[in-house]
Amino acid sequence: MKSKSKYNLKFITGMLLLVALCWVANAFAIEASQIPDESELYQKTPEPLTVAQCGQCHSSHFKLLQENGLRHQIQCQRCHERFHAYNPQKNNWAELMPKCSQCHDLVHGDKFTECLSCHVNPHTPRKVPLVATLTSNCGNCHTGPAGQLQQFASAHTVQECSFCHHDRHGLIPSCMECHEPHLAGQELAACKSCHPVHKPLQIAYTTEDSVNTCGSCHGSVFEAWSITKSKHGKVHCAQCHPTHGEIPECTRCHTAPHDKSILQKFPRCLDCHLDVHNLPTS
Repeated sequence: MKSKSKYNLKFITGMLLLVALCWVANAFAIEASQIPDESELYQKTPEPLTVAQCGQCHSSHFKLLQENGLRHQIQCQRCHERFHAYNPQKNNWAELMPKCSQCHDLVHGDKFTECLSCHVNPHTPRKVPLVATLTSNCGNCHTGPAGQLQQFASAHTVQECSFCHHDRHGLIPSCMECHEPHLAGQELAACKSCHPVHKPLQIAYTTEDSVNTCGSCHGSVFEAWSITKSKHGKVHCAQCHPTHGEIPECTRCHTAPHDKSILQKFPRCLDCHLDVHNLPTS
């Protein structure tokens, strides 16, 4: 009797297991029948990503290019021919990153071949920080300013380029950072119209520049010129002094106004006409 009961228990257990297996198989069959066939999604060749689509993930790079990309505002794939292929086990980052030589020659010569040592971020190519490579080699590219500083010695000659062009490459500083203006409220443009910044003592001015600038240094002369009733009071300083510091000959403008005997006795005009800036009018 005991053996028969044991047999019935095994039979019932087996039947329950069979029913459970059938139920599971049926459930999987029902679920599989509900999965849509999406294989057609893979029948098309994907279109290349647009710049905006790249920017959805690479938002910081997109913003840099948007604000300061300049000529690098191009299709991302023109530089990044391979992407989303980095493998940390292969450490293939350098292999994937584009090379500047894909588009650029050695524009700064064979002395400067490591582009990213100065152009540290290719997404902002013209924002160049003052790295050591730059500050120690300015004259290799900027031969004109470097030559002027050496040829025309001044206090500017002994300064490092980065003293004036601080913070970033290409910065044009204000002269007022170091120098007081000749006149209160004088504009920066007035400084550079007379003083070439890399040869500041080679003063150049024209009749378009304000005579008040001359008067700020040449006070007594300017005062005499300002009150004269002679025709010289209507003549701009630069007309007689085209080069700063030049003392012109009177005969540059005036023919001999006296007869020959007087000129032989007084060959120098200023022996009689003592102050050219305030000549007598009678």
